[in-house]
Amino acid sequence: MKLRDIILFGMMLTGFAGCADFLDVQPQDKQSEKQLFATRGGYYMAVNGIYNKIAASALYGKNLSFELVDVISKRYQPLLANTYLTALSTFAYTDNSVEKELSSTWTAAYNTILNCNVVLENIDGSVGVLPEQERRMLKGEMLAVRAFLHFDMLRLFGPVYKLNPDGESIPYNESSRVSVLPLLTADSVIHEKILRDLNEAESLLANSDPVIAGGPMASLEDGQDVYLRYRQLRMNYYAVLALKARVYLYAGEQARALDVAKKLLTDPKVNEYFPAVDPTKLLANQRNPDRVFSTEVLAGIYKKDRVAVYNSYFSSSSAGNNYLHPRKDFVSTNLFASETQDYRFQTWWQVSSGVGETGHMLIKYKDIDKPSGETDSEYFYAIFMSLIRLSEVYYIAAECEPVLEDKYGWLNEIRGRRGLPVSPVISEEDFMTRLRVEYLREFLGEGQIFFLYKRLFGNIIPSENGYDLNTYEAKEENYVLPMPSGEIENR
Repeated sequence: MKLRDIILFGMMLTGFAGCADFLDVQPQDKQSEKQLFATRGGYYMAVNGIYNKIAASALYGKNLSFELVDVISKRYQPLLANTYLTALSTFAYTDNSVEKELSSTWTAAYNTILNCNVVLENIDGSVGVLPEQERRMLKGEMLAVRAFLHFDMLRLFGPVYKLNPDGESIPYNESSRVSVLPLLTADSVIHEKILRDLNEAESLLANSDPVIAGGPMASLEDGQDVYLRYRQLRMNYYAVLALKARVYLYAGEQARALDVAKKLLTDPKVNEYFPAVDPTKLLANQRNPDRVFSTEVLAGIYKKDRVAVYNSYFSSSSAGNNYLHPRKDFVSTNLFASETQDYRFQTWWQVSSGVGETGHMLIKYKDIDKPSGETDSEYFYAIFMSLIRLSEVYYIAAECEPVLEDKYGWLNEIRGRRGLPVSPVISEEDFMTRLRVEYLREFLGEGQIFFLYKRLFGNIIPSENGYDLNTYEAKEENYVLPMPSGEIENR
């Protein structure tokens, strides 16, 4: 496999107005690496190719968002007719179809990482092609993407960190050369590699990322430089901070996670640039509601065919054997119980409409009408899926606060953003129960729930189980996915 050639099929970066044109996939003629990185546009073409790979089905366009990782966290009750999804839902990782999909995700992640390294090596070796600000910005982005992908490979295929931080985990690729790399301990991957890359990315982006002065800039006006806009579609400065907090929490370093989370949550620009979803435009809007709460997303992916996600997996009338749905009554009885005023219940869930179907279906990714005469930014959320939400930073701060009242304080801030009343301060046990419920409500269809269970090494209990009424005790064989056999054989 000529992995290094992958980057040379980069995506065309056009200058037309609108985010759809900005990230459209248009294959180019194969060209040499030297030619590609000889121009400013060539760098952005290569970087766009990387972001499009992140949005592919093997990564965050399916497997690492609404399907594979959600199914193994018992979010849905797949139809028996779909043998792949039913195998996933029972942790049958040795099933041929499951093995194939896991291998696809591993390969896609490491191919994309290799592509990041190609860009990084050329940035370091070039002089005068990019303005200095953009050189620092793109280097920071690529370091952050590299760390981001490695971290999710660690969270999937590495050991349960809480139990075995010194256990053998994954390779960390820092080169564009194709070679067999050693498996590192989980602790060394996090502390010697991922956090190193994120610290450098933060430093580079702190004085080069346009998001700090201009915010997300999710639209394009005449005469504006498209290269420096749509910062929510990039691993921007604020997303890097959130990712650092996520990594520290996973590593059990709560004090450091809290410090980084507070750096974000106390920054007035964050509230200005990533405001809470406006309920007046959400609840009373049946034609084009912002169901993904895009204003609160720090970083996400461009998913031009996002409507196909809903039609192919979540629509009870059109999904067929792929239909993903929680068990009957789970959403109203368990997930939201007495809090059906929650904006997420009101806008993300709908009573199933298919023949013979019962319960609720997820409409988070359902199609919306394009507003007539409105700006691109107001339709941006129709082709957008989240990678990192600001709400997660609130949850991290809440979990890491040493004082119980402060834990509830952060939790209640985000509950207020969801139309919910203040939770009284009761106990640590009550707080963790509420926090887990928040994760279940907030991240369904986005892949973070499995990682919560693995990090806590927690049981999946009936009230949280969208699959059936059983308790699934925490087991390493369920939470540590097997490395692809091809990777093992090459060692």
